[in-house]
Amino acid sequence: MNLDTNTSFHTSLIPSSSARRTTGQLTASKTFCVQQFSGEIDMANAADFAAALDRVAGRHPECVVLDLLHVTFMSAAGLAILDRFCADAADSHIPVAVACDRSVARPVEACGLDGTIALFDSVTAASAKLSATTMT
Repeated sequence: MNLDTNTSFHTSLIPSSSARRTTGQLTASKTFCVQQFSGEIDMANAADFAAALDRVAGRHPECVVLDLLHVTFMSAAGLAILDRFCADAADSHIPVAVACDRSVARPVEACGLDGTIALFDSVTAASAKLSATTMT
C-alpha cells in the first residue's frame, strides 16, 4: 500500500508575550511542523517514511507533530525509524509529539517506546502540549 504524506507549518496555539513582528504582521513566537502520514508503514515503504522524516528534520522546525492518525499499520521497521527520528530530534532539542490511534500506539507501547515517544489521541492535543512546553 502507498504511504501518503503532507507537511504544514502552524503557529503556536498559546499566545506569547514574546511574540515577534515579521513583515508587518504579528506572529506567534513559536511555530511547529505538522507532518501527516496515511496508509501503511511497512518494509515496502520504510525508506519513504524515513525520507519524509529527514525532510522535516532538514527544515529545522522548532517543534514537530507527527500526525499518524490515518496510518493503518506500523511495522517494526517503521517503529525503528520513528524511534530514531524522535531520539535525533531530542538530541537537537526539537520537541516531537505523535498523534495516533491504536494501530500505531499499540505497537509503540508493546515495544516499550512510549517512554520516549510522546503519544496523543489528536493533533490538537499534541500541538497544545508542544505549545505549552515550548512557551515556558
